[in-house]
Amino acid sequence: MIRMTPDNCIFWLWLLMVCSVTQAQSFKPSETVRVCAVDGRYVLANEPPDFSQSVCQDQALHSLDPQGQLLWLELRWQVVALGDQPLSLFISGKQSSRVYLNGQLVGHNGQPARLAEDEVAGMMDAVFYLPERWTVAGENRIQLLLSAHQGLFTLSQPIHRIFVGNHHRPTNEILRHYWPSLLPFGVLVLGFFYLALVAWLNHLPSHAWLLPVMAMLAATQLFAEVIRGIVPYPYPWHDIRLMVILLCSIGFGLCLLSYVLHSISIKMRWLHVLLFGAVSAPLLWWVPGFDSKSVLALVLPVAAAMTYLLIARRRQSGQHDLVLLLFAGFLLMVLLNAWRFIDTIYYYYVALLVFLLMARQARQARRRQLAYQARAQQLEQVIEQQQLQQNSDRLTVRSAGKTEWVLVRELAYCKGAGDYVELVALNGQVKLYHGSLTELTKRLPSVFIRTHRSYLVNSGLIESLERSPTGVGELILTNHVRVPVSKRIMPHLRTQLS
Repeated sequence: MIRMTPDNCIFWLWLLMVCSVTQAQSFKPSETVRVCAVDGRYVLANEPPDFSQSVCQDQALHSLDPQGQLLWLELRWQVVALGDQPLSLFISGKQSSRVYLNGQLVGHNGQPARLAEDEVAGMMDAVFYLPERWTVAGENRIQLLLSAHQGLFTLSQPIHRIFVGNHHRPTNEILRHYWPSLLPFGVLVLGFFYLALVAWLNHLPSHAWLLPVMAMLAATQLFAEVIRGIVPYPYPWHDIRLMVILLCSIGFGLCLLSYVLHSISIKMRWLHVLLFGAVSAPLLWWVPGFDSKSVLALVLPVAAAMTYLLIARRRQSGQHDLVLLLFAGFLLMVLLNAWRFIDTIYYYYVALLVFLLMARQARQARRRQLAYQARAQQLEQVIEQQQLQQNSDRLTVRSAGKTEWVLVRELAYCKGAGDYVELVALNGQVKLYHGSLTELTKRLPSVFIRTHRSYLVNSGLIESLERSPTGVGELILTNHVRVPVSKRIMPHLRTQLS
C-alpha cells in the first residue's frame, strides 16, 4: 500500500521524482489545500464555493479526511509550459469524488453526498482526464468534492495521494510498484504445494504442516497487496483488503513462533502461544494504521522467537545460529525500511526464510528416515535371528538314495563345491546340498550373508573380523572357525556388520 505521511520523506521524494520523469510539463503540486466542509448554508454541494471565505481553512494534503463528511477542497498547481501529452488528475484513497478544473466540471468517481444512503461509492484509484482547452500556462485550480461514508473502518489516512501526471490507467503505477513481488509469490506458492505434498506423503506430524501454512499465508498476503494494481475496486473493498493483509500477518507470526517452539522442544507450546497472543493483542489494537499493525504483527513473534532461541542456545549450542541470524536480519530490515517493508521487501525475506526452513526440515526428515531405516534393519535382523533360534526350519538333503533334513539354525556356514554346497554345522558336521550357492541364498534367511564367492555365513555367529594389508580378510565364528572374506566384498561386509 502506498501512503502519503508526514514521516514518509522517502515516498515524497519518490513521488516527485516519478512526476518529473513521467511528465512533459514542469509543475509543482500543492502540499497544502484549501478545505471547506459542506454545511448547507455557506458551502453548498452543487457547485464549487468561494474558498476565500472564513469557513474554509488551509490543510495539509496528507491529513485530508473525507470519512463521514462531505468536503470541498481546492488544489493549485503550476504549469510552466503546455506539452503534447494529455494530463490527468489521479486520486487514490477512500473517496467518492466530483472534479472541476478551473471551474469546469471534469467528471465523477461515484457520487459524493452528505449521507451514506445517498452516496455512490467511487473506485479506490481513479483518474480524470484534464482537457487541454481548460488548462492554462501558470497557476491552475482543481476543485474536488469528496465524501467517504462507507467501509468497515475509519482509517487514519484515507487519502493516499492526489497528483497530476500524464494520462494512463491508475493501476499501472501501482502494478509497477508491486511487480517485483511476483517472483517471491511464485516461490511461496510452489513452496506451499511442495511442503504440503511432502508432509502428506510422509505422514509427518501436525507441526510439519506449519511451514506450508506459513507459505500460503504469505502468498495470500502478497496477492492481497498486488490485487490493487490488477483489478480496480470500489473503496469499501479496501477495508476488506487491509483486514486480509493484517490477518495473514498475524497468522504467519503465530505459525512462525509455534514452529520455533517445536524445534526447541518447548513443553505446552500452545500455552506459550496463547500467552503471547494475549500480550500482543492490546499492542496491535493500540498502534494506529493497518500498515503499522501488519508490521508489528510480524515483528513481535520474530522477537519472541529470537528470545526463545537465545535461551535454548545455552543447551543446544550452535544448532539454531542460522535461524537466529535470519531473524536478526528480519528485524534489521524492518528498522531500515519501516514504511516499505510490508510492500515488497517482506515477501522476498519470507520466501528466503521459508526456503531455508524448508531445507532445514528436509535435512531433519532425511536424518529421521535414515535412523528409522537403520532401526528397522536391526529389528529385522533380531527377529530373523530369533526365528532362526526358535524355528525348526529345515533344508532337505538327498544323497546316495537317502533323504536327510538339516536344521537351519544349526548351520554355521555354507561352502560352494561345484554342483554341491557343503553345509557345515556348529559341531563341524558336514552334509552336501544338491544345488548352487546362489539357489541356497534365496532359501536361507537374510542373517546368512555372502563373504566370498564360495561362502555364505550365519552372521549371528560372527565373533570378529580380521583384515589383511592386501584387502582380503577372515571372519572368526563363535566355534573358532575361520571363513575367508574377499577383497571385493570386504567394504560392504564391514558396513553391514557396523
